[in-house]
Amino acid sequence: METSANPRRRRTERGPRSKSGCRTCISKKVKCDEQYPLCRRCVRLRLQCEWPVYQPSMSTRRRGLGPIKSRHAWTPPPILPIRQSEAEPVDLDNLSQIEEISDSIIESPTPGHDHHLETGAFNLWFDTGETAGQPNDPAQEAELVEQENHAQVSIMLSPQLPLNFQTTPSAILFARDLGANYAHSLGSNDSQAVSFYRAVFAPLKSTREAALSAHFLFLDLAMQNTMALHFLLAVSHNELAIHLSPSNHPPQESWKHFQYGSEIFLAALNPLARSSYPDHVGTMLSFLYMYMFWMRIPPLNAQNLCQLSVSVLTYVKSHRLYDLCAGSGSSSSDTVLLSRILTYLYDRDGFCSFFGCGGAFASYGSENYEKRHRIWQLSKSIFTSSDGHTNASAMPSTQWPLTSHILNAVEAQVPRLLRKIKRNLARAQEECKSLSHLVTECKSQGRTPPLMALVAVTFFHAIKIYFHRSRDSYFGQLPVPNEIQQTLSQLISAAFHTIATGSVQLLERFQWSLLIAGMETHDPVHLEWILANLSDPILKTLLNMVKEEQGSPSISIKQLRQIIDPVSYGDIRGTLV
Repeated sequence: METSANPRRRRTERGPRSKSGCRTCISKKVKCDEQYPLCRRCVRLRLQCEWPVYQPSMSTRRRGLGPIKSRHAWTPPPILPIRQSEAEPVDLDNLSQIEEISDSIIESPTPGHDHHLETGAFNLWFDTGETAGQPNDPAQEAELVEQENHAQVSIMLSPQLPLNFQTTPSAILFARDLGANYAHSLGSNDSQAVSFYRAVFAPLKSTREAALSAHFLFLDLAMQNTMALHFLLAVSHNELAIHLSPSNHPPQESWKHFQYGSEIFLAALNPLARSSYPDHVGTMLSFLYMYMFWMRIPPLNAQNLCQLSVSVLTYVKSHRLYDLCAGSGSSSSDTVLLSRILTYLYDRDGFCSFFGCGGAFASYGSENYEKRHRIWQLSKSIFTSSDGHTNASAMPSTQWPLTSHILNAVEAQVPRLLRKIKRNLARAQEECKSLSHLVTECKSQGRTPPLMALVAVTFFHAIKIYFHRSRDSYFGQLPVPNEIQQTLSQLISAAFHTIATGSVQLLERFQWSLLIAGMETHDPVHLEWILANLSDPILKTLLNMVKEEQGSPSISIKQLRQIIDPVSYGDIRGTLV
C-alpha cells in the first residue's frame, strides 16, 4: 500500500542555537548576547537579568574536586574554644611563616564548620523568633525562593535584642556559590599576596611612606586576627589580579578567602557564643575589607553595598562605637585604631552614596559634627610617631565631612541640608586657598608639593562641579556657565600636576575627580587623557558607558545611577528605612 503522506521537512538550522544565555531571554525565546552578568537586552528593557547556577559534572560531584591521588586523608579537627589571648604576633619579615600560617588557616578556618557557606548553616544562631516559623502563605514561600535565587543576606538589628543579628536564608555580603568553584585561578599563593599588599598595594593607597601608612598598620593587625586576615587576603589576591591584567571578576583564591572570612565573621556574631569582650577592631577592619572587595568588582553591586552600609551602621549603633571614640579621655590604642577605621568606613560609604547605594552609615556620621570632628582628630594621632611629613600631607579637617554631606545629600532640595553643605563648602574653600598657596610656594622654591595637597585641591574642584550639576542642571549640559567652565579648567590643571607628582591609581578621591571631569568635559583631547589616567575599573567602565549610552551631551545624576545598576536601583532606597 502506497503512503500518500509526504515526509515532514527537516528543520533548517541557520546558525548555532545559544542555550547559554540568561534565563530571562531564554524564557522569552529571544536571542541573548550572553554578556554576564547583565546582557544588553535586559539592560535596555530594565529587566532582571537572571543567570542559571552552573554545577560541575556528575562525575566531579561524586568523586570530589581535584585529582584523586593528590587528596590526603582527612580527620576532623578537635573542637576547642578559641581564646583571643593565644594569638601571638607574627614576624612580617619572614614570608615563610606567613605562608605556613595562611596554609593552616586554609586547612581549618574554624573548627567544626564546613568551608563552604550553606544557606541555613547559621539561621538557628541569629533567629529572633519572628522568622523562626515556617511560612504557610504561598506568597511568603515565593518571597523566600526569590531571596534564595538572588543570594542575598541582610544583617539587621533585632528590635527586641539590641545585640542580636538576624540573617535571611541566603547570602548577599558573603560569597556562597559565587566564585570559589567557578572563577578562574590566578595561581598565586598567600605569601605572594601578602608581599604584594606590603610592597605595592599599601604604598599606592597612601601618600605616606609604606611603613608609616595606615594600611601597613592594618596588615600587622590582620596577621593577629584570623577573620581579618582572610578578608585581607581576599582583597590582596583580587588587587594582584587587577595589577597583573585587567580582570572583571576576582580570582578563585580571592573568593576562597572571602568565604572563609565570612564563615568566621558569622560565627563571631553568634549570640550564643559571643565573648563578653568583643573584638571591635577586628570586626570593623573586616567591614573595611568588605568595602574594598566589593567596590572593585565591576559592575558595581548596589544591593551588596547598600546592605553592607546598613550592617556597619547596625554594629556601630548597637555597640555605641561613636560614643566610645568621641568620648573625653578616649586615647587608648584600640580607640585610636577604631577611630581610624571608622574614618575610612565613613569615607568609603560616602562614595558609595554617590552611586546610589549605601550612605546609611555616612549619614549617621554626618548628624553630629562635634563627634565626627573629635573622631577625625583622634584618628590622626595614629601617625604621631612619623616625621614632619605628617603635617605636610595631612588631609584638611573639612575633607572628611565633605565626602558624606555632599555626595550623600547634595541633590536633596531640603533648605537646612543645603545651608549646611554651603557652610562646609565655604570652610573647605578657605582651606583650598591655603593649599593652593602652599603648592604655588613649593613650585616657586623648586620643591615638590605634597601629593595629598594636590589631591585635596583636585577633589575640591570636582565637588564644586558636582554640587552645581546634581541640583540645578545636568553633567555636560550646554551652555556651560562661566563658573563651571573655570572650575573644570582648574580641575584638569590640578589633576595634571597631581599625576606628574606621584602615584594616584588607588586614591578614591582623585579617581572620582577624574570621573567628574570626564562627564563634564566636551574636549576630546581632555577626555582621552582622562580615560588614559583613570585606573579604577568601575569608574572607567562607567565613564565609557556614559559616553556611549547617552544620546545627548548631558546626563542627570538619576540617569547616571540607573546606568550603574539598572536592575537593583529601584529597590535600593527601600532598604534604608
